[in-house]
Amino acid sequence: MGLHFVTQQRPITDALRRSVVEDLPEIEQVQNLVLRTKAIEAWAFALSHSSFGRISDIPPGGNPGMNVLKRGSQADHLRGVARLALQIADTFIAQRPEVRIDRDVVLTGALCHDVGKPYEFDPVNLARWEEDPSATGQPTLRHTVFGTYVCLAVGLPEEIAHIACAHSLEGQHIGVSSECMIVRHADHAYWSVAGALGLLTPESLRRDPILRVRKLADEVKQAAE
Repeated sequence: MGLHFVTQQRPITDALRRSVVEDLPEIEQVQNLVLRTKAIEAWAFALSHSSFGRISDIPPGGNPGMNVLKRGSQADHLRGVARLALQIADTFIAQRPEVRIDRDVVLTGALCHDVGKPYEFDPVNLARWEEDPSATGQPTLRHTVFGTYVCLAVGLPEEIAHIACAHSLEGQHIGVSSECMIVRHADHAYWSVAGALGLLTPESLRRDPILRVRKLADEVKQAAE
């Protein structure tokens, strides 16, 4: 049985970095120049180690085949979570000025929380894991774990790597930071509300006994015709 090594598949270019900003324009709202630059680099690094050309090429799911948007790409999810997370942070800042929230960490963490998805969603990796799950697992590393590696590899601070790691299932086993809690709830709310509003494909929906899916406007119109 051969060994598999994660390798860079193409160089990190300025064009690749520009595509990150094009797909995630909210990244330019990060005030801290180091965080902004490293966040762009993290996505460029992750993409260069995958089969995807840019973020908007990644399928719009929470996990491969699970909670998949009917339309759009992974960029839609990332931007939605970033906006929700900032709204949560800004609501508490406005109502309770005594709270301490690092808004740049919230925004950077929200935009980078799924930076491991180019690896987990890569069709080459999916095919390899499906062929022999006993060899290296299925997946070998979830996007949370690979995303933690990406963040640390490009020099993002532990605060951002922590959000990449703990925003999902892994966060049930460690204490999470305040900024991670904000991103975590924004991420989970995005998928839950998207499911309730009928934005997810029926076959990809997680079982939820309280979920009642509403039809989209165009679906109601088609049914009436």
